[in-house]
Amino acid sequence: MKNERREKIIKVFQVNDSVVRTKTLREHKISSRDLYELITMGEVVKVKTGYYALNTSLAKLTDFEWVHQLIPNGIISVFSAASVYELTTVNPMAISVTISSNMIKPSLPDYPPIEFFFSSEANLLMGVSDFQMDGKSVTMYNRERTVCDFFKYSARVGNDLALEVLKNYMAGKEKNLSLLFEYAVKLRVKKYIKPYVEALL
Repeated sequence: MKNERREKIIKVFQVNDSVVRTKTLREHKISSRDLYELITMGEVVKVKTGYYALNTSLAKLTDFEWVHQLIPNGIISVFSAASVYELTTVNPMAISVTISSNMIKPSLPDYPPIEFFFSSEANLLMGVSDFQMDGKSVTMYNRERTVCDFFKYSARVGNDLALEVLKNYMAGKEKNLSLLFEYAVKLRVKKYIKPYVEALL
């Protein structure tokens, strides 16, 4: 491969946020042979079927940024959000990502490990915030939505853990009870949360 051709392909990756889909590569007339050569040279890595990335970019991406690249409509949630907000002592083994229940579950790479949660389209964007982490913006649910989600998924995460998250939320300085109850009503968990909140006030 000529150096001019190589630089042109590398630029396509750089312009398209590091991880690029096969569809985008085809639009730029980059063939499977081009990819094979760059993979052989160690400059490009196949992330999963249909997704490729520059080798140099992989080391720079955090796990949360990886998730955003691979699942742009996904929202960091539940265990991962609770860990960031220090609402739980549990160290998540996978990144929790919420997607629309209407969305087909995407295929995933071996790394990072990702655990899916599902939300109705009506509630998907409720409580979404842009959290700043290491100088970069991460799409994640806020504290109030995170607390409500633990009760919403209590059969999956456990009642004890849901209560731990609520207790830590109530003990913290950053809380908005009116917003918490607003979300709790929409997610149909207010009857479970309200008695604990009243007892912890």
